[in-house]
Amino acid sequence: MKKLMGLILSAAVGGAATTAALVLLGNRRLDKWETLTLDDVGNGDFVTCSDGTRMHFVAHHPERGEAQSKDDVILIHGLMDSVEQWRRNLDALAQIHCVWAIDLIGFGFSSRVTTPTYSMKMLARTIGEFMDAQGIPRASIVGHSLGGAVALEFAHDYPARVDKLVLIAPATYLLQFRPELKWARYLPAVPRALIGWTMTSRRARERALRDALGDPAHFDPAELARRLRATRVKGTADALVAMLGSPHGSDLPRDLEKITAPTLIVWGEQDRAVPVRHGRQHARALPNAQLAIIENAGHIPQFEYPETVNQLLLEFLDK
Repeated sequence: MKKLMGLILSAAVGGAATTAALVLLGNRRLDKWETLTLDDVGNGDFVTCSDGTRMHFVAHHPERGEAQSKDDVILIHGLMDSVEQWRRNLDALAQIHCVWAIDLIGFGFSSRVTTPTYSMKMLARTIGEFMDAQGIPRASIVGHSLGGAVALEFAHDYPARVDKLVLIAPATYLLQFRPELKWARYLPAVPRALIGWTMTSRRARERALRDALGDPAHFDPAELARRLRATRVKGTADALVAMLGSPHGSDLPRDLEKITAPTLIVWGEQDRAVPVRHGRQHARALPNAQLAIIENAGHIPQFEYPETVNQLLLEFLDK
């Protein structure tokens, strides 16, 4: 018995030492990965929110004469993405609309907040503050995945400021089950290390993009590099840890029926991240919605089939 206890104790000590080493190494890898600052963005501009954070955006506008007669359109990216997500859509939409692609706080080249304040209502509030800064009283909101859920939250909290909604695979029903990992506030090195191992792994990065595609042949290493550049901004992992410890803070999806703005829901038939059945749930819950399913597309149809998505958006927005 004494020998057995010794073996168990040795195994426990060895396991703890291995875990500690992996946590330390994961954090070191992350420190070498995050080398950029907000000033390294290269294009676009910033607005300053009421809490002092800086929100990065890119604006594409049509000719001055047409711009006065067309709606403003705000594009909101998905989780771990940025304004780069809309690179294949901006020019088409901007032919006749004033288009604003924004980086949510914590993503892209916007500020990294490292306290657990990333509720849905906080993110929706920053959309309103961005509109105030640009003098936009009312706009059509286009959101993908997390950005789709934020667009719905904004429409719920500020209905008078929304003309139309376009939701591309919104993660509304998934986010309600996201646990609030309060322990992450007290042991941030552990989730930070896990994020570090994933973020700095080339195989993991490529796998994530391939899994988001309906057709693996659409995988483009150059596209992956462009979209990952913003994850190298200092504080990205700490912001993600803060998100894990933040409350959901939303009345959705329970109150979807209260959102009456005309809504187009776009879904990829082969979406493995957010299943197509969630699209049908949204279509049933929202009182003024229509659903378009794109054959062979995955979770990012606006990247895989931009011509199809651009046509759908323009037809809907111009009605």
